[in-house]
Amino acid sequence: MAVTTRRGTHDNSRDLRNRRVRHVCRPQGAPRRAGVDAAPECVAKAGLDSERVGVTGSFYENVIEFLHVHHSGEDELIYPVLQQRCAESRPELERIDDQHKLLYAPMDAGRSAVATWQAAPSTGNAQAVIDAIASIAETLRPHLAEEETVMLPLAAKWISPEEWGSQAGHNMMSFRADKPWLMLGLVREQLDQEHREGMLAGMPPEMRTMWTEQMEPAFNAFVAEVRR
Repeated sequence: MAVTTRRGTHDNSRDLRNRRVRHVCRPQGAPRRAGVDAAPECVAKAGLDSERVGVTGSFYENVIEFLHVHHSGEDELIYPVLQQRCAESRPELERIDDQHKLLYAPMDAGRSAVATWQAAPSTGNAQAVIDAIASIAETLRPHLAEEETVMLPLAAKWISPEEWGSQAGHNMMSFRADKPWLMLGLVREQLDQEHREGMLAGMPPEMRTMWTEQMEPAFNAFVAEVRR
């Protein structure tokens, strides 16, 4: 799809597909292997083994934190720009952006359920995690659907790759859980080689070195344990 913007004419269909991938941010093989939709399978597989519960709990703790920083990044970096550049779509963009607030309570409940399960593995606490993650997913799905049909096509036209890519730095700086590299790794799994290389090229040199030498090996080891 060729579009003309103040940046010129370009074919952005591939960019849009890859932005969708980065936006939804499901790991390779999801929902079967990992992600909010796979919580019943992942939590059940952990059983009452405290080590496995710790690993799986850490995964979901970091997924929830990513959702938080991802949405705050959109609030700060994407929606205000789109609302300014697409005045005719501003009411709809404001409505969709405001849906982020609906996730505050489910995410808080999810954090609490995960912490309780990690501290005291039990069948009841495991079910509480499954229910809490399901509540997040139930709220998230229609929001993501609207973002993909309304916001992402506008972003593909009016947001430059550099502006879109600025979310990664924001997310890393804002992340308050212990694995800020987790979601970056899960996103990179879905990209083709060209876009993986482009993502690396767009990182500051020090962050690129940190990713390749420290974060990517940590990601590979942790995800292998989650998927074991």
